[in-house]
Amino acid sequence: MQVNSSSTSVLNQGLQGLQKSQQEIQRSANDIAQAAIAPASPAVNPGSEAGQGVASEQQVQPSQDVVEPLINIRRQEQLFNANAQVVKTADETLGSLLDVKA
Repeated sequence: MQVNSSSTSVLNQGLQGLQKSQQEIQRSANDIAQAAIAPASPAVNPGSEAGQGVASEQQVQPSQDVVEPLINIRRQEQLFNANAQVVKTADETLGSLLDVKA
């Protein structure tokens, strides 16, 4: 019994796509983890005179360094889901081919 090579090829391509997306998600997550967190400008205490404000709590806002990795994670999530669908379809096709030939 010979299995359709195009089905296994599609399955392999889907699996490679899953692996690549997973690696890219991990890389982006590492970039986010290493991004510097910059303090925002200090808040001015409203009871003080203008220009002589006392900083209240330091507010922290994420650095712009996290924007691209966050976008990439979302894009890779979509690619991962698309590749998972390819693998599922190839698996179903392969199973159908085996049922027909059996």
